[in-house]
Amino acid sequence: MNKRKKTRAVAAIVVLAILLAMCSTDIMLRLAVFTYSPKSAVTMKYKKSDDRSAGKDLYVITENVPVEKATQGMLETWEVYHFGPLKFAHYYGEC
Repeated sequence: MNKRKKTRAVAAIVVLAILLAMCSTDIMLRLAVFTYSPKSAVTMKYKKSDDRSAGKDLYVITENVPVEKATQGMLETWEVYHFGPLKFAHYYGEC
C-alpha cells in the first residue's frame, strides 16, 4: 500500500468518525457547550425540555451550567436541530 492510499484511508476513517459523532445528540450538545466552558461540557447533566417543534429539541442543563464570561449569565437552555440524521446544537436563550 503506497503513501497516497494510506492517506486516503485515514482521511475516510476521520470523515466517517466525524459524521457518526454528528448523529449523536449528546456529543453535539457537549461540543457546543465546550466552546463556552470545557469543564461544564465534561461534567454537565441535562434533561430534555417539554417544549418541542418540528426538527428541533430543547435541552436544559441541570448541573454544572456554563457561564458566559462577558455577562456572567447562566447558559441553561440549548437547542438541537435535526437535519436528517445529523444534529447541530447552539445556545437557545431563556425560556
